[in-house]
Amino acid sequence: MSKELLLLWLVTELWWLYLPPTASEDTVIGFLGQSVTLPCQHSSWSRRRNSMCWGKGACSISKCNQELLHTDGTKVISTKSIKYTLQGRIWRGNVSLTISNTNQEDSGVYCCHIKVPGWFNDVKKSVRLELRRAS
Repeated sequence: MSKELLLLWLVTELWWLYLPPTASEDTVIGFLGQSVTLPCQHSSWSRRRNSMCWGKGACSISKCNQELLHTDGTKVISTKSIKYTLQGRIWRGNVSLTISNTNQEDSGVYCCHIKVPGWFNDVKKSVRLELRRAS
């Protein structure tokens, strides 16, 4: 096989390594002054192997931007404010974020970043929060 063909083959086989991380995105609509829950679940959660964080802004490769909350796989170990809580069963993979007493600054994109051992295994989910005035 010539060097050119080998190089072409390598590029076509390994192109996906250079793609930016992707994250699914949902939109949640809530009302100002009320609580809202941003969904995030992982069906194969392991207490010993998974941890996660919620951040404000787009998902990044390896961490949460503007980290709001972090777990060790069984419990919340840090939170930016009492406004941010996980009310689901973390040990069952329900890491949905509840934001209390919402205000306009809470609108925007959030990232649920679940750490999964191994290369390129992390689960990232973006949730866009739109807040409206209650009628």
